[in-house]
Amino acid sequence: MAMRPPAVTRLLRRSPGPPLLAGIAVGAFGTGLATLAIYPLTHVAPVVSLGVIYLLNVVVVATYWGVALGLATACASALAFDYFHLPPVGRLTLSGSRVWVALGVFLAVAAVIVVVGNLARTRAAELEQRRREADLATETARVLLGGAHLDVALAAAAQRIASAIGVSSAAIELGDATADDRRIAFRLLDQETVIGTLLLPASVDVAQRRRISERIVPALQSVLTAALHRAELQAEVVETALLRRNDEMKTAVLRSVSHDLRTPLTAILTAATALDPQVAGAAEIDEARAVVLEAATRLSRLVEKLLDLSVLQAGNLEHRSVSYSLEDVLLEAVAHVQSDGGKHLFRVALDDDLPPLAGDPGQLERAFANLLENAARYSGDKPVSVRGHRLGERVRVRIVDQGPGIRASEIDRIFLPFYRSPDAAPGHQGSGLGLAIARGFIELGGGRIDVESLPGQGTSFIVELPLTPPAPGAAVGRDAPETSARARATA
Repeated sequence: MAMRPPAVTRLLRRSPGPPLLAGIAVGAFGTGLATLAIYPLTHVAPVVSLGVIYLLNVVVVATYWGVALGLATACASALAFDYFHLPPVGRLTLSGSRVWVALGVFLAVAAVIVVVGNLARTRAAELEQRRREADLATETARVLLGGAHLDVALAAAAQRIASAIGVSSAAIELGDATADDRRIAFRLLDQETVIGTLLLPASVDVAQRRRISERIVPALQSVLTAALHRAELQAEVVETALLRRNDEMKTAVLRSVSHDLRTPLTAILTAATALDPQVAGAAEIDEARAVVLEAATRLSRLVEKLLDLSVLQAGNLEHRSVSYSLEDVLLEAVAHVQSDGGKHLFRVALDDDLPPLAGDPGQLERAFANLLENAARYSGDKPVSVRGHRLGERVRVRIVDQGPGIRASEIDRIFLPFYRSPDAAPGHQGSGLGLAIARGFIELGGGRIDVESLPGQGTSFIVELPLTPPAPGAAVGRDAPETSARARATA
């Protein structure tokens, strides 16, 4: 990650120099200090050569406060030197060629030092300015190319530029944006094409605009060009990944469907072939009929699940909302599972105070049927319990089996279409569609589904449905049963 120096928050701002009054004070104090320092030195060196002591003060003032104050300090030093140390002492009377030469050399050297110091100061400030501009370019590149969505990255980069320049706001818009009375526009180009616009307040002065145009805009448009190309590449990668995933899904569908269709079709063909019209008796006909009915029912269920999954994935499933009884939906789901000839035991227990719900009972019935079928497949001969109760503004239904449980590594995969658990008992492999269809129908109606399981301790599917009281006189989706199913076992 790029380092973010503290100066990045002040990039391109005109930082004011030290106060002028402070410079005057430093110049006066330094001149007085140099004047005092010369007295003890007059015993070891000629007085006319000791004026160089004032130059240190002149260099300091010129470096921090500029040429004008540096020259003024040099002149003040010359006057102090003449008054306090050059004969006649105590008067500003210049006499003798040696005095004139000494003062002239002093002023010349002071002037040269002032000019050189100012050039060094200007150069240092320029280098610092360029470093800050480079820091801003690096920060902008980090934001725009850091992986965030381009719109979010543009807003963050504009905020950093505004903070760096010292303006109240800034914006980076894709395409060509026009300026107005309140803002100025800097176009960002990729060759001859306008790819974006940097918008700043109109209060930015002319010198600042020139600096932004020469220093900030070229770096910003290069980074934006790279960000746009990166976004295009990411879109192509995502599209390629989606196409590859679709191909993998189609391959999985073909493999699964071909396997699931082959088994019942083989059973039907075998039963039909075994029926010899010349010797077939009533027992053979009954056996073949049972085989054909079982295989045809399995085919019908598979086709029904494939249609449900295709409609869910297409996203164009119609969802009606009527008032229905959760008890009726669960009983019909149990009957649907048992219609295949199975005699599995389902223990249904619902609270007596459950109100009617609002939604699509047909879709919910298919969802619960798939969940119950899955629970029965893994429970063996052990019963499956179905319990329902009200939980705040929702109704929770818990379906608990006593099967082998689900490994933690599979929890996130069991709702994927065509996924089949490797722990399923031989001969009980499902199509791998039931749980995916159940989740689709439940979430379509505003509910949610979760799973709790430990290997060897069974599995619980938890379904939560929104509690929406029906309006007075609203139609009930299913007729109320004549007998109650609460707290009873259905076999």
